[in-house]
Parts: sequence; structure tokens; C-alpha cells
Amino acid sequence: MKFIVPAKRGSSRVREKNYRHFAMGQSLLDILVTKLVRVADHPRDVYLSSEDEAARVVADKFGVSFIAREPRLTENAYPFQSVVNEVCRQVPGEDEVMWCHATDPLFDDHESVVKHWASRDPAAVDSVVVVYPIRDYILDANFNPMGFGFGPWHRASQDLPMFYQLGFTCSIVTRHVATKIGLVGRQPSWHLASNLTVDIDTQEQFDFAARLYELTHSSTTRPHVDA
Repeated sequence: MKFIVPAKRGSSRVREKNYRHFAMGQSLLDILVTKLVRVADHPRDVYLSSEDEAARVVADKFGVSFIAREPRLTENAYPFQSVVNEVCRQVPGEDEVMWCHATDPLFDDHESVVKHWASRDPAAVDSVVVVYPIRDYILDANFNPMGFGFGPWHRASQDLPMFYQLGFTCSIVTRHVATKIGLVGRQPSWHLASNLTVDIDTQEQFDFAARLYELTHSSTTRPHVDA
């Protein structure tokens, strides 16, 4: 399996989002690459895709691979699925691809996604895609309640219908899907994430996610001291 991390340098809303200090001395990119190196058979199976040669420094720090991305593939107007297709064509081999974004640092379930993929029926599943279950009081575009009603038609929160958020945090796809279709194949299997998600797209979300990450991970990084 090859692991691809899209790591463009520029960000229109959060400056240097992937590379700047995020929390506990690490960047978002540091956090994700560390997780993937633990899952991959070899660090070189992890690929950073960036238009900036300076990203090689990050790749070299972790012993992972770097693939140069054409600047046109970093433009917001360029179709996202075409970016996926073209970047995946740069990665050697014909094995499957895990595509991971760094913008959900609270997602730690990459190993379980790999196991999900390994246990699938290859004839029936061409992609495993992470989604986030949502059970909440949601209104549609016309402010109509979805799965509940107002007043006497109110439903308890535990009885609300389940919806799913697709954030493209992590997907495993066959090489054909990766290079021809995108991150969701024609026969997907859905992996339900259990973590609280913060998809970092603004400075406020960046700051909030950093604080939350510190609160949830600080105990695992502090050395144990016997009393």
C-alpha cells in the first residue's frame, strides 16, 4: 500500500496551515506523517505531494518520499478529483492507495481503516472511505426539519436519524479508482470515525483544534514519574 499526503504550501485562509507550528512542537504535517509511518510497511511508502521543494525537508526528516506537484494542481479552481488522479499517477506501482489529509489531527484510526480494507471482499468493495456519524437537529436549505418536527412532533435526540459527514480525512482506493475516479469508488465501504472532528479551514478552527489536541494528547506524551 502507498500512503499519499497532499501537502501544498500555500493556503488562502490559514497561512502555512500544514507546515507551521500547530501543537506540542509539531505541525499538522508532522502529526499525520508520524501516524502513517507507524502503519506503513516502510517509511518510503509514504509520499508527500507538494509544489514547494522545501517540503523535501519534512520528507527527509521522517524518511518518507517526496513527489513534486505541478503548481497548477494547487489552484483552488482546479478540480479536486483531477488533483487526486494526477498525483496518484505520479506514485510508482499498482498497489492500492491511502489518501490522507492533515486537517483532522484528532483522527487516529488509520490502522483500523487498513484492517477494514484487508477484510473486505475485493469483488464487492473498491474503496474504504472515512465518514463521521452525525445525529443532530438539522434543517434543510428551506429550514424544514430533517427527521423530526417542531412542537408536538419533536423527537428525542437519541431517536433522530443518522446522517454522515464526508470530510475526505482518509480513503483507501484501488489504483484504478485513484487514477481514474477519485477518493470514492463505485463500490465504497464506509468506515465510521469515532473521534470529535474539527476540519481546519479557518484560523479560529486551527486555534481551537490545537487546544483540543493538546488537551487530548498531553497525557500520552508526558514521561511517567513514580511517586
